[in-house]
Amino acid sequence: MPVIPVNQLTQISTTAFQKAGVPTEDARLITDLLIKANLAGHDSHGVIRIPSYISGVRNNSIRPHPKIQTCDETPTSARMDGDGGFGQVVLTKGVEIALEKCNQTPISLVTVMNYSHCGQLGSYARMISEQDRVGIVLLGKQKGAVVPWGGRTGRLYQNTLAIAVPSNKPFPVVLDMATSVAPFGKILMKRARNEPCPDGWLIDAEGNPTTDPHVDFSKGEAGFLPLGGLTAGGQKGSGLTFMLGILATTLSGVGASGEGTLIISINPDYFTPIEAFKAEVDGFIDYLHATPSAEGFEEVLVPGERSHRETQRQLKEGIFVEEETWQRIQELGTESL
Repeated sequence: MPVIPVNQLTQISTTAFQKAGVPTEDARLITDLLIKANLAGHDSHGVIRIPSYISGVRNNSIRPHPKIQTCDETPTSARMDGDGGFGQVVLTKGVEIALEKCNQTPISLVTVMNYSHCGQLGSYARMISEQDRVGIVLLGKQKGAVVPWGGRTGRLYQNTLAIAVPSNKPFPVVLDMATSVAPFGKILMKRARNEPCPDGWLIDAEGNPTTDPHVDFSKGEAGFLPLGGLTAGGQKGSGLTFMLGILATTLSGVGASGEGTLIISINPDYFTPIEAFKAEVDGFIDYLHATPSAEGFEEVLVPGERSHRETQRQLKEGIFVEEETWQRIQELGTESL
């Protein structure tokens, strides 16, 4: 299976979007965010999505030229309608609005609806932290294939939480987590690579554990487990995904059948000088780094650190892409308009 240099993958992926009718600036943004996901080790949210994205443009389920609207706007908040555009384009616009409002207020909140798959959620929280703000991004639906604790069929969605804080460290401090044991994208990766899922991810239609990534989730029968799995800790993951789903859908206005995102930006300067804030973050990181490691571990890392190391490695060595995905991206990049 091929390992592709980043520059080559960027060029052909951008071209594939352009040939599908996506504006050049948006094509570059979408490609950049997808490849950043690959670099960080989140292949399920990377370039493997390109063929389905372009298929979405061709079947009119994704609009390459959306008329993004901002409504219900106040000095500290706004609600956005993405008009069916690419999630990367729509959510980046939401981040920009949240940051602009947060320049004049301690906190801003922007809700977003009506967009396509947006990729790695942590990217948007990181955009905020790079501007010396605390970024919190919630993405959720009410209904999906995650099994609620105590149940045996899928009902909840694999809602996602991302938090990023500014610091002086050479790596971004970003927590990016699904509230299921594994996000659906990783199951798609197992399907693409024809690999079994690890034990503890899935149950079949009878409620029995399975490692088959091809089980059918469409009717809410087979499902994947909440964070914490079948143990008592599963009630926490189940409760968290329920609450994120409620907040993301009700505040964005999508209701029970849609997906919504909340983008929150906090300006630390209203509470403590930003350099003092960063020094506190750095000190806490140093404190955790000094933790004696348990058997089987070499060191203790903080959120975002492992992904940063993986990014540095793949920038040098290239990105592994499944053979079928790479062939399809090349075809899309050379097809006639």
